Amino acid sequence: MKPYRKAPPLQYLPAFVKSAQLRSFKHAAMQLNITPSAISQQIKALEENIGLSLFKRSQRELRLTQAGASFYETAARALSAYESGWEEFCGQYISATIHLSMISYVANEIVIPRLAEFRQAYPQIDLIIHTSMATENLQDKTLDAAIRFGTPPWAGHDAQLICPAYAVPVASSEYVQQNKEKDKNWQQHSLIHGRNGFDDWQAYGEATASAVTSSRQLFFDSYDAGLCAARAGLGVALAILPISAHELRSGRLQAFADQPLECRAGFYF
Repeated sequence: MKPYRKAPPLQYLPAFVKSAQLRSFKHAAMQLNITPSAISQQIKALEENIGLSLFKRSQRELRLTQAGASFYETAARALSAYESGWEEFCGQYISATIHLSMISYVANEIVIPRLAEFRQAYPQIDLIIHTSMATENLQDKTLDAAIRFGTPPWAGHDAQLICPAYAVPVASSEYVQQNKEKDKNWQQHSLIHGRNGFDDWQAYGEATASAVTSSRQLFFDSYDAGLCAARAGLGVALAILPISAHELRSGRLQAFADQPLECRAGFYF
């Protein structure tokens, strides 16, 4: 039976492997951001631990001995396995990937146009965007966070206010010109609804003490689809500010009211 000797400390392996690859203590030290004397000391400690010379040293060249070449194969495999395992561990427990949920309108109109700027500022973070109109349960999914329009609290979730929200009736400029005489008599307009399960127009009417019933109504299951219908001249939608403020500034939509109405809901992270 061959005598067992305890394996040398792993801390010496990077200096040894890099020196073997570059055939220079000086160049290895530059790669590892330590001094050449520190490299020499680690190699000396490694050789003393093993009990064998690993390098043939000369003024011209640094070469591996036969034992050094054999040990290099073992050390290189060990470091490669460690680095691969560490990468896998980080991906599972120390991931720099953020899964963020939001409605498609916020993703398309606000986040994605600024994504290049975010990646330049935070190159170590991979942002994965999920779009949904639903209020996601972050505890039951792979999501890390969400940007939502609503009113907290949401059970089991922390919520921080990003900004308050304001509602304003909007339509295309052509629609506004063609329906000037109707003004804010909403009963004579085609009212566009942009989300399921909640009547935003009814809430707007209650807050402004105005009648918003109309026989002509269009229903869509997403906010961006509702605004798209308004831009197409199909009627009047309720735009939410500030996320749609650029639509008014650009003239893609025109406001039907002088002052936006502050919503009870807001935008939360």
